[in-house]
Amino acid sequence: MSETFPVTRFLAAAAVAIALGSFGVASASAATAGILPPANPVADCDAQGGQPEFTIKRLDGCRAKESVGRLALPSNWSALSRPQQMLVVTDLERVNRGLAPVVGLSPALDRLAAEGAQSRNDPPFPSSGFEWAGGVWSGGDSTIAADYGWMYDDGPNGLDMNEDCPTVGRSSSCWLHRDIILRKGAGGALVGGGGYRSGSYAFEILSGYSRAGLTFTWARELRYFVTKPRVEPLKGHRDNRRIAS
Repeated sequence: MSETFPVTRFLAAAAVAIALGSFGVASASAATAGILPPANPVADCDAQGGQPEFTIKRLDGCRAKESVGRLALPSNWSALSRPQQMLVVTDLERVNRGLAPVVGLSPALDRLAAEGAQSRNDPPFPSSGFEWAGGVWSGGDSTIAADYGWMYDDGPNGLDMNEDCPTVGRSSSCWLHRDIILRKGAGGALVGGGGYRSGSYAFEILSGYSRAGLTFTWARELRYFVTKPRVEPLKGHRDNRRIAS
């Protein structure tokens, strides 16, 4: 599937919590090699000027640079809501790199993410009940545009869609969105919340949060893939780094 989307800019997002415990690292197979935190790409995927179109083909070109296969969307993609699309794309970025998927969308977290989308800012988090949390916001015009910005134009020397990342030099805000999306999770025990308002996307991922009452799950969505994405074997790795804005 290939649709075109206009370019927009997004502000930097923040992540706020300490992650504790053991996390997994993707296998080194060529199909899921990728680049995983704490490593990040040297520079943005594409420095093309003008008004580029955000297409699946464009994402595939960026994924190929990391030796990650093409993005295969489910057959019901166009029928999914924007928050559901955000979960699917997030999980494909994770699973295709050998990480466990985000489990599903929580109504409570969806409401918080919607607050972020409404205010065009990072989504707030619950006051308690989770081990780690990360949130991102984008002013993109589509799920694909938001994913491109978060994953492939979050560093320096590209389209500079991350306004908190300098065009030259390094900053702790460079690749922060990508690091949140590719956060290594323990056994897939994650719950995501995705909010959307026209031209404004917010998404958050929590570890250790209740799975009660999920409205949309990755496991049930798998039936809509011609070839089901699979989680590659994980190797043990301990990562107690703090992610902060």
